[in-house]
Amino acid sequence: MIIPYRVGTLTMRSPWANLALIAVNVVMFMLTASGGLSEDILDRLVLSDWSPLSFIGYQFLHAGIFHLAGNMILLWVFGNALNGIMHDLDFVLAYLAMGILAGALHLIVDGAPVVGASGAISGLMGLYLAVYPKNEVSCFYWILRFGTFDIKGYLLVIGWFAWDLISALRHIPGIACWAHVGGTLAGFFIGVLLLKLGRIHIGDYDNPTVLDLMSRQRE
Repeated sequence: MIIPYRVGTLTMRSPWANLALIAVNVVMFMLTASGGLSEDILDRLVLSDWSPLSFIGYQFLHAGIFHLAGNMILLWVFGNALNGIMHDLDFVLAYLAMGILAGALHLIVDGAPVVGASGAISGLMGLYLAVYPKNEVSCFYWILRFGTFDIKGYLLVIGWFAWDLISALRHIPGIACWAHVGGTLAGFFIGVLLLKLGRIHIGDYDNPTVLDLMSRQRE
């Protein structure tokens, strides 16, 4: 088990939009667990067809406390870092778009009903790859023993993506692997687009983005 807990980035603003997304996820889970949402509403929010409402709603539903906790840890780590260099509206729109594209690939390839923020969060990891490929990510690990390690962002995200893709091709049950794959790809290309449009603000002393690395190779 590997759990990222910190990223080495320079942030320029407080991540209020990301904190709001976390709060909405927690409130929705509490409403669901307490029976505050009717079965009819829940059925409309679960992604099982091409209903526009379900493409947004499924991103804020979770199947259990561990499902929620795992996703919120990743949303806190990567979301805070990226929201810190993006305007709040850009961040929220990118997050929702990545979740929608992740859900679309899941429906096309798999089609089973799905809930959870992991598609959108995989998108954040893809966006992180575009913006911070060389920045360090600090992780906990539990493989026979407990410990920590640091890894370059591109190694972590590409490794995670490869695992998701292999799992998707092997049809691992119970995990929306194609949503993870779609989210990561969507996040990377949305990140490149936002960098080109100047919607992401990188400090002069930060590590190079993917666009910086590509331009250096052409020189």
